[in-house]
Amino acid sequence: MQNPLELSEKIVDFVKRNGPSLPVQLSKEIGGNLLFAGAIMSELVRSRKLKISSLKVGGSPVYYVEGQELKLQDYSKYLNEKEREIFGILKEKKVLQDNKLEPWQRVAIREIKDFAQMLKTNTGEIFWKWYLTDLNDVEKIIKGAVIKEKKEEEKIVKSPKVPETQVKLKENISLEFIKEYFIKKNIKVLEEKMIKKNKEMDYRIDIPSEVGNIKFFVKFKDKKNISDSDLILARSQSMRLPVLFLSKGKLSKKAKDYIEKNYMLFENV
Repeated sequence: MQNPLELSEKIVDFVKRNGPSLPVQLSKEIGGNLLFAGAIMSELVRSRKLKISSLKVGGSPVYYVEGQELKLQDYSKYLNEKEREIFGILKEKKVLQDNKLEPWQRVAIREIKDFAQMLKTNTGEIFWKWYLTDLNDVEKIIKGAVIKEKKEEEKIVKSPKVPETQVKLKENISLEFIKEYFIKKNIKVLEEKMIKKNKEMDYRIDIPSEVGNIKFFVKFKDKKNISDSDLILARSQSMRLPVLFLSKGKLSKKAKDYIEKNYMLFENV
């Protein structure tokens, strides 16, 4: 029986020659014992001689060495439809601003960890960088986006002023009936955050029960049809709290299935 060191060198050499490889390929290279090969690959990843992908091919990750990141794109065909779509957008644009993305895009981009790298500005703004894009280029793109936003804000400020009372009324259209809903349910609001004016709100609340108050994350979305992507995004933002989703819209079939399987609450308001 070959010793583990020889087998490790054989695996690394195979990957260097053949590019990103699947566990079954590496197992065959050292004799076909997948369990034994898996233990060696884990040790090689731990010692940073191999890298491991987040994407899966039939449930298995891909192993590669430093410098083969470009070749990892050969496996992008195994991403699901939405992930492949955001993969293509990010590859073309190089940098994407998180709050400018559609809900399904925000969910999908968080799943393609091999190709999308998260960056945060000093103000907490989230951007996504194509994994092969140089950081200097990214900085220029982000600066350009920030400058563009500031110019747009200046245009808004210079536009004719709307009476303050009218502005407050417009801002509160989405908020008042939600507050009434909380009051009727005897719910205490601990924190609220406006995501999109009159369209999307996040809350952290206390719901009374016989065993004491229970904290919930609440997502309100003004949308005709609620998809499973909307629910997945809300769950990802919940900080592991139970989720209550509020909307005037209807749940899609996939959304209903997701609610049942993940023990979320949904109410029309």
